Amino acid sequence: MEPLLRGEGSGGRRDHARGIFRRSDAITYGSNYEKAAALVDLAEDGVGLPEQILDSSSFQSSSRYYFIFIKCNIMWSLAYFALIVLNFLERPLWCENYTKPSCSDREYFFLGQLPYLTNAECLIYEGLTVVVLIIHTFFPISYEGSRIYWRNAINLLKVFCLLVLIADMLVYAIYLSPAAFDFLPFRVAPYIRVILFILNIRELRETITILSGMVGTYLNVLALGLLFLLFASWVAYVMFEDTIQGKTVFTSYGATLYQIFVLFTTSNNPDVWVPAYKASRWYCLYFIIFVLLGVYFVTNLVLAVVYDSFKSELVKQVFEMDRMRRAMLEKAFNLLDTHSTGYLNKDQCIRLFEELNKYRTLPKITKEEFELIFDELDDSRDVKLNKDEFADICHAIALKFQKEDSISYFEYLPFYNSPTSKHLKEFVKRPIFGYLVSFLLVLNLVAVIIETTLL
Repeated sequence: MEPLLRGEGSGGRRDHARGIFRRSDAITYGSNYEKAAALVDLAEDGVGLPEQILDSSSFQSSSRYYFIFIKCNIMWSLAYFALIVLNFLERPLWCENYTKPSCSDREYFFLGQLPYLTNAECLIYEGLTVVVLIIHTFFPISYEGSRIYWRNAINLLKVFCLLVLIADMLVYAIYLSPAAFDFLPFRVAPYIRVILFILNIRELRETITILSGMVGTYLNVLALGLLFLLFASWVAYVMFEDTIQGKTVFTSYGATLYQIFVLFTTSNNPDVWVPAYKASRWYCLYFIIFVLLGVYFVTNLVLAVVYDSFKSELVKQVFEMDRMRRAMLEKAFNLLDTHSTGYLNKDQCIRLFEELNKYRTLPKITKEEFELIFDELDDSRDVKLNKDEFADICHAIALKFQKEDSISYFEYLPFYNSPTSKHLKEFVKRPIFGYLVSFLLVLNLVAVIIETTLL
């Protein structure tokens, strides 16, 4: 493992001479500083190779397959987007029961007039998409290995959903054939497509993970709110039993529970308490106390508990991401610490920063600015950085130097830098341009007033 990562042969000198700017080339062929810069860039992205791969002897081949995989991210994203779009282009099974009006009639069906595909077109569309999904689902085995891949619960869930989707597609194909059964109650494919989409989008998957961790707390506060409604409904049913309110609105405990729920949601609540209020003004005390306790105490309590649970789940998720990032940074630190001294000096860090400028779209930073950053984050003031300080420096770089905005497409056009364009841009920046716009707006207002007055 060590010779593969730290050794530099003639091939490394040739690559250094031609310049290395891609992360995949750096990890596979580059010098220690270029490899470390690529690993730091991976840590800054928040994604990377599994932690178990970092210390394995197959790190080079795994990294090569991994970067092939991420280069196809656009194709994977388009495939999952096409899978979701199919839900809107596929004619529902219940449409076969309607000949008149047709499912394409917008006056009767909300999604009418969509360009529905035929049954054969849907099968071809879904079949091609599923082929891409199969490649995307099983490709990680090439760089993770089967042992790590099958231990991941997310991968198992993806494979299970993919198998269900394939089975549903085969059943649907048999259903469309002339010699098969002529009744199919429903398809699970539209729901499986959404689940696969969520499982393969990291942000959505992390959100679902947070929400699933909040289920217990949410059920507890939901039970609290339900208990409050049950108790308030019982009090109202007993209190107004022999009044006009009880005879017209709170006729039974079930009706009282429903009306109290309407009052709790403040949805058209005057209809609930107006009969009692007309009979006696004192009855309004119950409704005022209920609204104060329900709307301003119970709902705020529910919001506070749910938000606190959300924060705790988010902290767990961030901790796991930081752990993965620290593993990447520790690997980069070990690459640079060739003598196993446990620290990096200033020159080593500055060389790493210079390599980072090749891999990230950071503003150009001078060596003096790097030294200032180094001095500021050198907590021990010993002109060297240990692993903890190194991790802090990488985190500070990710926060301090945001990636530059991409160049506007207009700047690529020839007329953008022409003298006429420059004069126009200078004119727009002047205060007189704002005055001119204000004058035109006032003139437009006067024209509208005159036009409406004459009419």
